[in-house]
Amino acid sequence: MASSVALFDLAGILLVLPAPLIALLDSSLVDSTRNLLVYDCGLFAYACWLAIVVLSTWPRWLDRLIGLPALYFVHGAVGILALALASTHVLLAFSMHPVISNTGHIAWYLAIFGAVYAVLFLSGWLVDRSAVALKLKRWLERVFHHQLSVWIHRLNLVVIALIFLHVHVIPRISVLTPFMLTFDAYTLLAALAYAWSKFVTPASERRSGRVLENLAVEPRVRQITFELGPQAPDPHPGDFYFVSFPATTGLSAEAHPFSLTNASEGSTPEGGKASRAAIFTIQTTGDYTRQLKKVQAGDQARLEGPFGRFDSEISSYPSTEPLVFIGMGTGLSPLMSLALHYGSKRSIHLLWSVREGEESMFERQLQELADVNPQISVDFRHHRFSPEDYRKLLTQTELMHALFVVVGQAVVVVQTERILHQLGVEHSRLVDERLTM
Repeated sequence: MASSVALFDLAGILLVLPAPLIALLDSSLVDSTRNLLVYDCGLFAYACWLAIVVLSTWPRWLDRLIGLPALYFVHGAVGILALALASTHVLLAFSMHPVISNTGHIAWYLAIFGAVYAVLFLSGWLVDRSAVALKLKRWLERVFHHQLSVWIHRLNLVVIALIFLHVHVIPRISVLTPFMLTFDAYTLLAALAYAWSKFVTPASERRSGRVLENLAVEPRVRQITFELGPQAPDPHPGDFYFVSFPATTGLSAEAHPFSLTNASEGSTPEGGKASRAAIFTIQTTGDYTRQLKKVQAGDQARLEGPFGRFDSEISSYPSTEPLVFIGMGTGLSPLMSLALHYGSKRSIHLLWSVREGEESMFERQLQELADVNPQISVDFRHHRFSPEDYRKLLTQTELMHALFVVVGQAVVVVQTERILHQLGVEHSRLVDERLTM
């Protein structure tokens, strides 16, 4: 898939990024090969941390190529690589100068904390596969909530500032003009990218929204409709947003990811742009989502996004091949958006599993969708699909040629994709969204 190619391309760029810095230092500084390699490790780590800062701006074009979860994974992997190289540098380098030594060691300690945090909270690789790691993450989330996570994430800026000072106070390196100019240029470009994303790109009107309706459609399901701001980007089917309600009394101002169920355009005011409504269907089983009942029509909201790559993956897949959507619980929400958009254009097989007695609203909507669109077939279960269920429900054509889109809790998504792969579905035909970000 295009996203896999883009992911490898991104990894290649990150690996060659430090090359100019290393080449300039090694050609200018007279020292032993062993010491130069130690210095090179530190430079490589610094370039990795600068890359992390740029990745943290969540550039939308990059999200469309590889997806935000993959971007989180790259973020964590780069952090681990930077920590390994920085550790080599700290343990093998030596300086009697207290400022040089202290700035390097403090940055290293902060980097260790940041890397461990990134592996546990930003990358799903570990928590999606280990029940123990998942329980630990959920326990820690009571302390390391979203807003605190943002500040912990900003420790990277402190690490970079300390290393920047660390290099500038080394006498025999600070006099190497070509190297120092390049070193400063790398730092400046990363700082400008971060500043642009924080103070220019997210203009308030681009991220603003207003609550039009907040309905309890089921005992544990709410459907919230927003009016998007006039400058907000148009969402694609299957997208998600980070949503917060900073002005709603009694509700945390933290941003949480919610998938788009549907989007529509309203009337066009004279000389203006058509109003647009974004509808989210949210399962209210968590501490935060249970408080969403406090949100009232007219409340202001912040919607950061849209993010997602489902639409681009489906658009780039041959239109003659079928689509298989697999949703668990409210993981059906983005799949409904995709089915509404592609139902009259593509052959779609939608499989949905949910616990007994939950979300009958979706069941009715699915049946109505299938009645209107003969190309859509629906299979529904009040339990998780077993390997035997997939063998019975999926045709050989689907197993050999369909693009599979899987949405649900991360552990279940991993298990489902493992089953599908055993049934003959290549990894390149599996696209997912794991609801644990």
